[in-house]
Amino acid sequence: MASRFTRRIISLFHLDKGDKKRKYGYFEGTLSIIVNVILFFIKLTLGTLLNSVSLLADAVHSLSDIITSAMVIFGFRVATKPPDDKHPFGHGRAERIVAIVIACLLIVVGFEFFINGLERFKNPVPITANWFIIILLGLTIIVKELLSNISFNLGKMIDSASLKADAWHHRTDAISTTLVVFGFILYHLKLYYLDGIIGMIIAVFIIYVGISLIKEASSVLIGEAPSLSLIKKIKDIALSCGGISDVHHIHVHDYGGRLEITVHIRLKRDTHLDEAHDKASEVESCLKDELRNAEVTVHVEPEYE
Repeated sequence: MASRFTRRIISLFHLDKGDKKRKYGYFEGTLSIIVNVILFFIKLTLGTLLNSVSLLADAVHSLSDIITSAMVIFGFRVATKPPDDKHPFGHGRAERIVAIVIACLLIVVGFEFFINGLERFKNPVPITANWFIIILLGLTIIVKELLSNISFNLGKMIDSASLKADAWHHRTDAISTTLVVFGFILYHLKLYYLDGIIGMIIAVFIIYVGISLIKEASSVLIGEAPSLSLIKKIKDIALSCGGISDVHHIHVHDYGGRLEITVHIRLKRDTHLDEAHDKASEVESCLKDELRNAEVTVHVEPEYE
């Protein structure tokens, strides 16, 4: 359902035309900033009227999401810059760096959640709120969860680590508001300590997600090996060109949407030099056609006797 909704948004705003990756990133960042500004003022107003510290803290959390969304836009602006003399393979990995920064902020939020949860567990403070306010906050949770789903879906479509990280940041905001609403309800039910316990459990989960995002993004920056499925696909494409007895020594470097691929192929020992060159060019062309944004280098070797 969420994916269908995301596709409708893509169609409505014509995000698939032109530079799709940049448009997705800019759209998600801009939409997030607009939504979070509105939610910030709603929560700030309610928190001031109710004199609720937790709700005011939640408003600040929404404000922090504006910063992460601005970072997403900045990351995509750098990542989609064309190659230059200093960066001949492009700037795509900048987006992974932004994802790590957002994940670090996510971990900080997790620690704040844990401390607040521990404090609520030790010293519960009665909070009163009518059901109208609880329902209104419930609607803000739905909005943030919907925004999180849109960010996740867009991130999956273009394999964007920063959009996925920002999606988790939106989800933590939804979780934060959910805890505030739980606090209101639990105090009505006189279950004073459960609010803090739930907050600490969720905080541990948020920290775990942040660490996982850092590991995923940094693995690519360090030089993660290509997946077995990609290796198999490269071999199958090369072998489909015909006249090749073996494909091996495949190296793939991911520069953030731009792949640099090196492939070794074996041909018959009596293959003429011109024919070997033509076959290498054919393999390069086939791989470029099948693998988007790939630069390919083919090394020719003779068959072993």
